[in-house]
Amino acid sequence: MRTTDWLVPVEVKAENGNAKSPKALINSGKYADIQFGVKLFNGNIGYSDNVYSFPYFCAFLLKEFLRTK
Repeated sequence: MRTTDWLVPVEVKAENGNAKSPKALINSGKYADIQFGVKLFNGNIGYSDNVYSFPYFCAFLLKEFLRTK
């Protein structure tokens, strides 16, 4: 799948916390092209509520991750 087929919101958090913006976009239904979001923050890799979380140092792998989705 090409990334030009869908939109992916990316949120960068200064502190650990909830990624409200990507969840709001995914759940709004206004943008059908948004299936999941990505959060970069100072924490561990995770997944919750259609948002993938990655530590800052994994940002360089984001393009490869999106290729595999």
